[in-house]
Amino acid sequence: MKRILLIVATVMVFVAGCNSPFNFSDVEAEPRVPTAFENYTVPPNFIPQALLITALGDSLSEGIGDELYQVGYVGRLAFEMREWPGVYGTAVENTAKRGRRSDQLLAMFRQGQLTGPVAEADYVVMTIGGNDIMRIVKRDLFSLNVEAFADELVLFENRFQTIFSSIRAINPNVPVIVMGIYNPFSLITQDVPEFEEIVAAYNGSMQEVAEADTQACFVPVNDLFIGNDNLVYHTDFFHPNSKGYDLMTERILDRMEECGLSYQE
Repeated sequence: MKRILLIVATVMVFVAGCNSPFNFSDVEAEPRVPTAFENYTVPPNFIPQALLITALGDSLSEGIGDELYQVGYVGRLAFEMREWPGVYGTAVENTAKRGRRSDQLLAMFRQGQLTGPVAEADYVVMTIGGNDIMRIVKRDLFSLNVEAFADELVLFENRFQTIFSSIRAINPNVPVIVMGIYNPFSLITQDVPEFEEIVAAYNGSMQEVAEADTQACFVPVNDLFIGNDNLVYHTDFFHPNSKGYDLMTERILDRMEECGLSYQE
C-alpha cells in the first residue's frame, strides 16, 4: 500500500511539473510595454533653489522714489519670487545708478564691470533709455525738436542692441526682463503728443530686440504713469513712489507669465 501511494505521489509531482506556467514553445512573446517613467523629465523646481536677480540700468532699477525703502520694483519682485514653487530664497545684485544712460551702461560692459553680476544671475532686469531722452531735453531746452530725438534714437538702438548682445555673450540663457520707459511730462501736460511719439519710438526699439530673443520679455509701463490721478509719482514728480513701483511689479509678474519666464513654468 505504501508503495502504491509513493508511486501516485511521484506521478502527481511529474504532472504538476508538466503544467508549469513557463511556456517554452515557439510562440513569440508580446513586445514589452515601455515604462511610464521612460520619458519623464524632472521639473526645474523639483529641487528648491535660491534665485539671484541682477539689476542693470538707471534710477528706476535702483529704486529712487520708493518711500518705503523696498528697493523699488526690484525689491518687490524679489519678494514675490520667494513665493514661487521650488524657490526658498532670493538675492539681489543691484548695479543700477541714478542718471545712468545707455552709453554709460555699455561702457560698464566693455570695461568688464558687469561680467560677474550677469554671469551669476538667474534673472536680469533692466531699465535704460529715460536719461538718454532727458539729456536731449536738458541740452535743447529752449529749442526742442523731434528730429533731435530721432537722431539720438538711432544711436540708442545701436547701443541697446550691443548691451543686449553683451548680456548674451556672458550668460546665453538667463531670462532678461526689459522695462519700457514712460513720459513723466504727462504729469505737467498731456497736450504734447510729440513726447508720446518719442517714448513710443524708444519703447518700440527695445521691444523689438527683446521679442527677438526667446529668453527675454519686454514690459510696457508708460500707461501706468500717464498723469497722476492714481498718485503714482514721488514728490520729485519724476520717479515712481511706492504705489508706482507696486504697479510696475504687478505688470512685470503678469508679463513674465505671458512670456513663459516664471520659474514655476
